[in-house]
Amino acid sequence: MRVVFFTLLLTYLSSSFLLAQEQIYSGEKPELVSIWHRVADTSPVLRSVEAAEISPDGQLAVSGSKFGYKVMLWRIADGALLWETAHESEVECVVFSPDGKRVATGGEDYYVRIWDVATGAKLASWEHDSGLDGITWSHDGKIIATGSEAGDAFLWDAQTYEMIGKVNAGSTINSLHFTKNDSLLLVGGNIQTPDPETRRTVYTGFAKLIDVKQQKIIRSYGAHAASVKSVRLSPDESMLATGSFDSTARVFNLETAELVYEFKEPLRVEAVAFTGDGQFLATGGHQLKISFYRLSDGELVHELPAPRTEYLDFSSDGRLLLTSHEDSGLLSLYMMLSNTQQRGNYQEVADKQLNNRDLKKNN
Repeated sequence: MRVVFFTLLLTYLSSSFLLAQEQIYSGEKPELVSIWHRVADTSPVLRSVEAAEISPDGQLAVSGSKFGYKVMLWRIADGALLWETAHESEVECVVFSPDGKRVATGGEDYYVRIWDVATGAKLASWEHDSGLDGITWSHDGKIIATGSEAGDAFLWDAQTYEMIGKVNAGSTINSLHFTKNDSLLLVGGNIQTPDPETRRTVYTGFAKLIDVKQQKIIRSYGAHAASVKSVRLSPDESMLATGSFDSTARVFNLETAELVYEFKEPLRVEAVAFTGDGQFLATGGHQLKISFYRLSDGELVHELPAPRTEYLDFSSDGRLLLTSHEDSGLLSLYMMLSNTQQRGNYQEVADKQLNNRDLKKNN
């Protein structure tokens, strides 16, 4: 009964979101076309792109490499490399500022570095007490949040770069995501517990919600048998998704922490992301594919062949999907197709979007 209830709720929420936007995407399965692939880690032996993100205006992309230590800025339109710079070791996480003028990156050299998007010049840097696995920027541009391998979520003033606060959530934080009003911060990671018999470290995963003003954890989501590598909020913020090394992607109700869906993959899950219209959840990891699950009924509806996937990011308008890959050093861009001609609503949508003189006259 609970699954049926949440299925109906998700269908309603998805429909409500689409009514607020233009209903241009298929609700049956996503349609994607490959735009370009680029080598974003040029190290001589092993290669991997740990993270990548599309700029808020959809014009640029930034990537961070594991073995080449590079931060690279790319032009979306043609995949041209605009500039590159570097950390002193593995780059784990990258993020654009909301105005698109700065990039923040973090890595295994324990540093956050701030780069000027226009020139690639370093604007600031500061050291943590451990490696950095996650980074995000608040929507209002005022806070940079970092997740460390000591399990701390740090809050930094995005202008002065001074620390605002710190919340410990476990042993490592891999992923962070602010709510749209920036009052809450979702974090995912792991808790490491030594086994007294085997002397091995046991990893369990977590997803937790932090109240930013109070700087305390207010909610936890599910039990994960291995590290949670990725957490994301749905576009309407009714749900959150987790991707875990226990080979599952899970969807939870944000308010109640109720489990809505659990999607089992054959191998470890590294990344999750909701499509821009909230109709599908994309998952990627050690399996050689990116899976798309329809959230109205939980069905697997599309599989996109891909190298081992480290990160997934949809553009703000939901039209583009950027993926970064392990075992190849690839950065890939895909376009979500609206295919409005086939659905018969092309002219209706076009007339609303166009600024043609004859349309103005007729109206």
